[in-house]
Amino acid sequence: MPKNFTCFVAGATLLAATGCAGSYHAIQPDRISTYQSNSRSNEPLEFSYQYSALQQHGGNKKYTKKEHKRGYQVVAIRLKNNTSTDLDFSRDLELSFGDRPIMPVPPVQAAHDLKQGVAIYALYTLLNFNVGGTTTTNQYTGQTTTTGGTFLPTGPFIAAGNMIGAGTANANLRREFVRYDMANKVIHPGETVYGIISLRETNVAPLRLSLRNNSVTIQPNQAAPSSMPAQSLPNGGGY
Repeated sequence: MPKNFTCFVAGATLLAATGCAGSYHAIQPDRISTYQSNSRSNEPLEFSYQYSALQQHGGNKKYTKKEHKRGYQVVAIRLKNNTSTDLDFSRDLELSFGDRPIMPVPPVQAAHDLKQGVAIYALYTLLNFNVGGTTTTNQYTGQTTTTGGTFLPTGPFIAAGNMIGAGTANANLRREFVRYDMANKVIHPGETVYGIISLRETNVAPLRLSLRNNSVTIQPNQAAPSSMPAQSLPNGGGY
């Protein structure tokens, strides 16, 4: 079998098995309209969330496949602070997965675990073509040879394009995960914030966010009681 044909078959097999590099479609949690909520508007915290965040705007097949393979749940969240004091997400709030507390995976670690491969696309260098030429078969040995024609080194270009695309997509995922990181995020009174959290869980369960150790006691529109005015004593206070 001629070398060029062997390389073509190898490249075509790789193309079918691996596919092209996947792009990253931003989650944009502030644009999601289908949040699930288990809190009421008069509670200290209005917390809502959306599982399958990577699939919200289509695409991201490479990353959702990695999400399932690595045992992750990527969740978009929305949080409003209805108290009259600043809340630190890590210090003042506790996230629960079902009936147990849970800690989100740091965004840089999650992005590393979910990234698509880049070096694998270097194998596309095998996907080259030979246009034209004459193919002859030896009647005694059965060996086929091709002479003449024009060799087109398309493989390196395909490989480079896919490697650049995969690397760019990985960088975009990491950048958005870091941008919407909730660790040590301070939520001011009356402020609504959006975030992306990554959980090491294979299943889904109701999420709940609560105040940690009653760290906040002042509620909205609850001013501290003013001191009672001193009552004047009769006759100017004399005895």
